[in-house]
Amino acid sequence: MRIATIASWSTALAVVLTCTASAQAPPAKAQTATQFYVSYRAAFDKATKIEDLLPYMAAKNLKQVQTTPKADSEKMFGLMKIMGAFTDLKVTKEEPTLDGGVILTAEALAPSLSDDSKKDKQTGKITIVKESGAWKLGEEAWH
Repeated sequence: MRIATIASWSTALAVVLTCTASAQAPPAKAQTATQFYVSYRAAFDKATKIEDLLPYMAAKNLKQVQTTPKADSEKMFGLMKIMGAFTDLKVTKEEPTLDGGVILTAEALAPSLSDDSKKDKQTGKITIVKESGAWKLGEEAWH
């Protein structure tokens, strides 16, 4: 009987210590819109098909992809990969929007349209939205 009591108290103490330790642990820091976009760009660079990017897309973009015929979707993805071939990406500004999203201003280098051996500086405006508490890619425009 005494061993059973000691075992019960030991278990209870272990539970209390575990709960106390987890209660004192600092909460995980929320990802910023810039951090989300940088992770999206890393996924974009590795992506081999549009489906690889679906977790990053805002609902309206996801719906558009899902309603596009497969052959057209594959062509669009190929075009996205060509047009989005950036290096040296830097987010230079983060502007909160009234709806809880963020507009990012970014700079990057892209292959020159006139000379394959050169790279041109591009400026981008990227809209990041919050959906169900998570960042998602809304719109992205580069020039």
